[in-house]
Amino acid sequence: MPKVTQSQIAEKLRGEDLDEWLELWRAEQGPAKPGSLELMAAAIPFPADKNLHVLDLCCGTGDAGRVIASRFPNARIDFVDRDLFFVSLCTAVNQRDGTYGQTLVRDLLDPAWRHGFEDDYDVVVAANCLHWFSIEQATQLFADILELLRSGGTFLFLEPVGNEAPFASGFATWRSTQPSQHRPEDWVKFWSRVNTLLGYDYVEEQLGERDDQNRIDDKLSVIGWVHLLTNAGFESIDILLRDAEKVVSAAQKGC
Repeated sequence: MPKVTQSQIAEKLRGEDLDEWLELWRAEQGPAKPGSLELMAAAIPFPADKNLHVLDLCCGTGDAGRVIASRFPNARIDFVDRDLFFVSLCTAVNQRDGTYGQTLVRDLLDPAWRHGFEDDYDVVVAANCLHWFSIEQATQLFADILELLRSGGTFLFLEPVGNEAPFASGFATWRSTQPSQHRPEDWVKFWSRVNTLLGYDYVEEQLGERDDQNRIDDKLSVIGWVHLLTNAGFESIDILLRDAEKVVSAAQKGC
């Protein structure tokens, strides 16, 4: 059982500088992420005045969903994450900023995680979270996402990516010449601040539960991600961006 409840975390966040927390998270996620989120929002194939229904999957602080809300002011953005701290921080920022939608705690490995979500989303977005799952788990999750989308709905994601074997060595050599998108000290700074706020080792409680042995991590190539999409039944698949570390992809549910 967790040592703190969502309401207790919310109380501890009351009076905190939420923008400072968001800035710590942006630093932890790396400098390339904001531009990638802007690209994802720009690629959504609906008019900006549409009453868009969006699900931010494994939302973290909710940055992906709120970038979409900035382009689609009439959007309803729902957020889901397994982590109580993230859900509490996301909720606090959404309430402050007037972001319309619900924020729920769900573990995506639980077959019942979709309870409370309607199967009528125009957009599902995921940023830096799918690589925590195994291939088998991601396969089921992609099928779940397809069912959550209405006809013509769009799935967008940003994830770490590897290479096909013949090109891995050369790519790794080139990548070593590129600036790193992540610094370990930024990870430590964010999560140490969480531990201090909550008064115990929250990180060990949360991350200690993970089984990392079979997770995707950065081993899946772009084609591997595309295969997951096609096998789930998505259509009109596109690679919006591929840089030294990440891929941004979009796919549509058929009409």
